[in-house]
Amino acid sequence: MASGDIKNWNLGHLRGVFLFQVILVLCATVALGQSQQKLQGLVIDSLENSVGGADIYLIAGKDTLNSSTDIHGRFNFTGFQADKVSLLILSIGFKPYSRTFHFEKGYLQLNVGQLVLTSESNLLDEVIISAKDRPVKFKKDTIQYNAAFYQVSENDRVEDLLRQLPGVEVDANGNASTMGKPLIKLRVNGEDFFTNNVKDFISQLPAKVIDKIEIINDYGDEANFTGIKEGEPQKMLNLVTKAGQNHGKFGNAGVSGGTNNRYGLQGNANLWEDTRQIGMNSSSSNTNNEAGVNTNAAAGINYRDKLFTGITASAAYSYDYNNNNSKQQNKVESINPGGIILNDLNSQSRSLDNTHHINFNIQSIADKSYFQASLGGSLSERNKDAETFSNQTGLIHQNLKSNNRSMTETPNLNANVVWARSMDKPGRSMSGGIVMSSGINQVEEDLANVITYFNKTNSLPTKDSLVHRFVETENRSNAITADFRYSEPLRSDEDSLVRRNIDFSYFFSLNKTRNSLYTRVNDENGDLSIVDSLSSLYSSSFLQQRIMVSYRYQSKEFNYNLGISAQPSEVRGRYSGYEKILNSQLNLSPIANMNFILSDWNSFSFVYTGVTTPPDIYQLQPVPNISNIQNVIVGNPNLKSSFTHSGSLNFQHTGEKSGSTLMVGLNSSFLENQVVSNVVLVQDTLNTLKQETRFENASGAYQIGTNYSFAYPFANNRFNVELRGNWDYMNMISFANDLLNTNRNISFSQTLKMRLTRPKFYLSGYATYSYSSNRYAIALLRLRNIETWQFNVNSRVNLNKSLFLTADVSKRINSGYSINISNPLLLNLSIEKSLFNNRQGSISVQAYDLLNQGNNLVRSISDNSITDSRFNQITRYVLLNFTYRLQKFGSPEHK
Repeated sequence: MASGDIKNWNLGHLRGVFLFQVILVLCATVALGQSQQKLQGLVIDSLENSVGGADIYLIAGKDTLNSSTDIHGRFNFTGFQADKVSLLILSIGFKPYSRTFHFEKGYLQLNVGQLVLTSESNLLDEVIISAKDRPVKFKKDTIQYNAAFYQVSENDRVEDLLRQLPGVEVDANGNASTMGKPLIKLRVNGEDFFTNNVKDFISQLPAKVIDKIEIINDYGDEANFTGIKEGEPQKMLNLVTKAGQNHGKFGNAGVSGGTNNRYGLQGNANLWEDTRQIGMNSSSSNTNNEAGVNTNAAAGINYRDKLFTGITASAAYSYDYNNNNSKQQNKVESINPGGIILNDLNSQSRSLDNTHHINFNIQSIADKSYFQASLGGSLSERNKDAETFSNQTGLIHQNLKSNNRSMTETPNLNANVVWARSMDKPGRSMSGGIVMSSGINQVEEDLANVITYFNKTNSLPTKDSLVHRFVETENRSNAITADFRYSEPLRSDEDSLVRRNIDFSYFFSLNKTRNSLYTRVNDENGDLSIVDSLSSLYSSSFLQQRIMVSYRYQSKEFNYNLGISAQPSEVRGRYSGYEKILNSQLNLSPIANMNFILSDWNSFSFVYTGVTTPPDIYQLQPVPNISNIQNVIVGNPNLKSSFTHSGSLNFQHTGEKSGSTLMVGLNSSFLENQVVSNVVLVQDTLNTLKQETRFENASGAYQIGTNYSFAYPFANNRFNVELRGNWDYMNMISFANDLLNTNRNISFSQTLKMRLTRPKFYLSGYATYSYSSNRYAIALLRLRNIETWQFNVNSRVNLNKSLFLTADVSKRINSGYSINISNPLLLNLSIEKSLFNNRQGSISVQAYDLLNQGNNLVRSISDNSITDSRFNQITRYVLLNFTYRLQKFGSPEHK
């Protein structure tokens, strides 16, 4: 490590130590709180399984306190004064539990031990759930759906149940999202579940074992333990199983083959014994048609178990292979003050990808402490051959034919440690963590290009230019982040349900990147020689700190966190042996996180975040990137870091009698010093024009949008209507020939969904209208508004207990695209027959796109360009499938 680097490292280290000492001094000045009584215990079922999420009420004199058990069934109450208290415990699937306890004279703490709940014997029917309860309940950071309100059949998976939930979407590929945000992580009964992959397990777990579904705003385990929540949360899916269903064996094996050489093989097996989880999976298929024709293979194994009391360890390995053959058509319109550039591109490519992932994790959760450490690594390899033909007209008239070969290898290593501790004084906690990562991205490219130039007057070809280059790029990155949090409780007032804390947080991040770029050409003797003007050795470092102080208020109905955040940052760059501080800046922003629970059926929340983002190495590196010879990219070493202000406002409501659900979200963002492109026209050696992309800082980009979902059930939820939609307005900024160019984008989408559910019949349908418009300040580009209508009907009929018929019909009407396509009508049919006495086997025939009209069409907006794209696909084929499903959950008395 260079002396300058050591000096910078030590300076950041000393800053962190100094701030840590200041925090300790401040905390020492806070008065000690008065003595408080404490009651704690554990809630379990008759099989001695912990019961998480149970509602617990403590009656102490005139005070009534409310809490819930954690993922391990534990609970505790503080801040009350009474010699005698009563507990009431309520949990779906169990009978109510009540009991009175007495504090012995002179004792302030009481551990009531294990409290055993008794299961309801007639709560749910196995196939059609008939229990009556409200469908949705709102808690702090959590939306809880009651699975008993929704109707499921014997063979339904969790993904089928999720499709019935208002505000939740599961697409055709099994990706789940809520109100437009993806569900990132999966837990079951509050515990990590195998690989925590949402998509993998919602397609395997049976719906009939689920009691509740929870969508959680997840700020991370460290924040969950300390209560200090920062930034924008991710969406986590937590599945709460019915009593006694928290262990079992499940998996499946399948084989399929069909027309157009389509095939599929897959198998997985999972052993779930509460804390012990062992899983294996493998698959191979060529039916993925997202982009091009793909042949996929995957395999993985994972293991999780409790080593000692409170200590859990896990390990996982996975391998993915993808062979992609694609043909792509792009039509690009680029705007410039001098005119319009039209580019019609046709390309075909083949790529081979191999990816390995491995991870080890250990976690310890005790009453007052939390510890987690992990070590992970990955290796990705890609070989790609691509051939592209580009016909460029308008302001620039030239053709380009390119043949590119590339090899990429990307090894990565990462590790993290998190520790948290709750002190003896209720509400006092501290935590810290460190994350380290190191990675290398190595790319070797063989770029062969032939450019044909045309006469501006008569459009006849004038000259061909052959450019053949070999480019080697190596990007090394090393990063370390560390954080420390401390929370000090303030004196409670007469209301024992109210808690107040002062929170202190410090965050440190150092990211160093070193990029070497060597461009070679064949000299007169046929030997490779380096082109100095197209080669460089450039490194950069980004140092960021974040210091936060906030006041946190918690009560049964109202929770908020308000404060201030200071974010100093520094970017350094080194090029040709010269190092300098490119920029150093300080961003100040408020901290705001509010949650107002009006009742179990109404909630309101607001979150503000401020984030500093550095420019990446390719935006900083002042050397031409010639991967696209028609648009060379040149970095700007004087770029500043950008700062994003983001805010989101959400309201949620459930009708107590009707069961209707309303969810409304409003979000906005504003960017300061955003890194934007500046596409300029420069003359080449033949005195013709070519595009060159440079980068600048600019402020003024912003976005505001809203989304909503309103669902109304009829006839005991047999019939359901949902209206959902979104609206967004974006002001995007870029430059064209150094002239500021704004693009005002308006997008709107509205969907009406209807669903009819009966024991032997399921019917759903939707109609969606989407609109998108772009208006550039440089008004040379004609307006091209996109309008799309999409209609879909899906039905499933149980002809008898073992024979099922499914049909899916969709129609799409497109207008406004520059690529001429039809308005496809897609028809999919399948028939399935259950086999064996236990009906765990099935054979089916599935016919996809019987009319062979499938196509995909995508529009993307980038700076001063609008691109319409489509890929080749094999959409019409027939598959014969055989599947055997292993499924055994819980004990016999709980089935």
